[in-house]
Amino acid sequence: MVKNRKKLIVKDPKISKPGSKSRQKPKYKSFRLHKRIKHPQAKLPSWWHLFQKSLELMRANKKAILIFVIVYGLLNLFLVRGLTNTVDIEGIKESLSSIVGEESSGIAYSFTVFGLLADASTKGSGEVAQAYQSFLLIFASLSLIWLYRQQQAGNKVTMKMAFYRGMYPLVPFTLVLLVVFLQMIPALIGNFLYTTVISNGLVVGGLEQTAWLLFFGSTLLLSLYMISSSSMALYIVTLPEMTPMIALKQARELARYRRFPIIIRSIALIIIIFALLFLIVLPIIFFAPAMAEWIFFVVTVLGIPLVHGYMFSLYRELL
Repeated sequence: MVKNRKKLIVKDPKISKPGSKSRQKPKYKSFRLHKRIKHPQAKLPSWWHLFQKSLELMRANKKAILIFVIVYGLLNLFLVRGLTNTVDIEGIKESLSSIVGEESSGIAYSFTVFGLLADASTKGSGEVAQAYQSFLLIFASLSLIWLYRQQQAGNKVTMKMAFYRGMYPLVPFTLVLLVVFLQMIPALIGNFLYTTVISNGLVVGGLEQTAWLLFFGSTLLLSLYMISSSSMALYIVTLPEMTPMIALKQARELARYRRFPIIIRSIALIIIIFALLFLIVLPIIFFAPAMAEWIFFVVTVLGIPLVHGYMFSLYRELL
């Protein structure tokens, strides 16, 4: 007897006829309502994973980071900050004690001094000092980006090599940084108008205040939307033979469908920096006020390698 065998039926491949319509891929257009488009690649890692990656980068280059902190700190002291204290901590404590009393002056004193230290760290003693501060930040950024990229490529490098060889894309990096500054203008205008209207009492009702707050929020969101891709261009433009326009275009492609996750992780970085400053500096202000300004200065200098390690890790995850 011959057993019945099932015939294997192979379907012919479907061939699209000339003129037939094919399903188009969804396209994204800025500032238009449409369904969410998922990125084909894997989901971006969390802010905690990026923070750990930045610490690993600093740990892997601990000797170079130590040299960077010493060199950058000394240059900042002599060119920007100076060797004298810029905040009269004892005077602030006495003033607050006379105003709010001894019992409640501790918390108000700590937060007031912290705010003054943060304000003093972002402002130099003059226009020349502010120009030096901007140049030092660019100098620090280029050297750290070069150091992290070479370390990730498996090359053994030193901070001395980073200071020398990391400076070659100075002009393209500065041009992209200028674009980032221009993209911050909507948020700056919104903040100026909102603070002017509120401080001068031009709006009274809650509805008007809410409307102005929404206006400021929309300008801030617009700036964050644009900066979410341009911030990645700062790392792309440091590649060899890269131009600012190509870096900005490639950054937009990397951030496509992923701008909101990039914004969330960038905001998380800001929160991390302020949380570290609070946890380290506030106890020093309360128990050892004479050392508070110097500890704040050291923490802010250490924050520069941390910030670039975090953003460089985020850039690598987008690739």
